[in-house]
Amino acid sequence: MNRLAKSRQASCKYLLFESKCSIFVNMSTVVTNIRLDRELKKEATELFNDLGLTLSQAFTVFLKQSLLHHGLPFAVTRPPSKELLAAIDEGEKLAHDPNAKTYSTPQELWDELGI
Repeated sequence: MNRLAKSRQASCKYLLFESKCSIFVNMSTVVTNIRLDRELKKEATELFNDLGLTLSQAFTVFLKQSLLHHGLPFAVTRPPSKELLAAIDEGEKLAHDPNAKTYSTPQELWDELGI
């Protein structure tokens, strides 16, 4: 097996996404500088090295997936507030409380509330 075939095989091994093999051969490249927290870069580099990728290759995969998804390839959400977590907890407790008042129809609830 020649060097290019081995390179393609390695690319297929590590760049398998959504059951499709992406091979980047003869890609023209540009140098891009990004600022990262030192610890973030260290941890990410270790992670991607374990996956057989350089940080540059991982960034390329991220950009290609962003283009395929027409946005970020993952959900970006804000953590729930303390108030929301408390309300969810209260709702869970009520849902499992056999003594909690229940209503058969919305009208029963509205009548109870005087609405």
